[in-house]
Amino acid sequence: MKKIFFLLLALLPVVASAQNDNMRVSITPHAGMTFSKMDGDAINREKTWKTGWTAGAEVEIPLSRYYSLTTGVDYSAIGTGLKDEHEQYATVKSHINADYVSVPLQFKAYFRGVKGLAAHIGAEMGIQTSVKVHAKMTSIRTMDIGDGMSSIFLWENYQTKESEDVSGQFRRIIYDIPVGLSYEWQNIVLNATYRFEVRKAIHHYAYDTSWVPMQDALTARNHAILITLGYRFKL
Repeated sequence: MKKIFFLLLALLPVVASAQNDNMRVSITPHAGMTFSKMDGDAINREKTWKTGWTAGAEVEIPLSRYYSLTTGVDYSAIGTGLKDEHEQYATVKSHINADYVSVPLQFKAYFRGVKGLAAHIGAEMGIQTSVKVHAKMTSIRTMDIGDGMSSIFLWENYQTKESEDVSGQFRRIIYDIPVGLSYEWQNIVLNATYRFEVRKAIHHYAYDTSWVPMQDALTARNHAILITLGYRFKL
């Protein structure tokens, strides 16, 4: 990941082209999808990618004909999927929804020769608003035919859903490095961003009765990809 950051930083002075000729501040409301997964030993289940949604607005402030500074606010539903658990005649599907309000500050430069194409990199603070574990169990139940008897030939699908608030196990504030590309065509902006989480979402210790840590910290980190579509209004 560090190699990508340094490569983008090295390319920015080379690939920039004049895209800010009018030097006007703009705002771009946007919405789209998230693809996220968590890793780390604080969650002792096999993790999988899950989809979510995001919405927000970006403010772009031209610094020169070549570069811009961007900020704004985003609401993102990320988290992680969890591998299905199977038992005889039952399957449990579960995932973690972690919602954040994020405020980024990014440096943006436009590519030479490809009008509208830009790279961006920066820093971002995320404030956790909600974290819940959702589980759905699907099972097969045999039918009671009376006299304490049941029949495997008479069965029905049965579903139960549960939700648990686990926000107390997650940090209230996280920090990450957003890096990505955007393309603008007739004020329509397509943006792809990967967030590398620097301050991990989960970080806690297990203690024994003497309040001495029993092991190294248990941690987990979000990995999130955001794909958004927006419309740019020049002020």
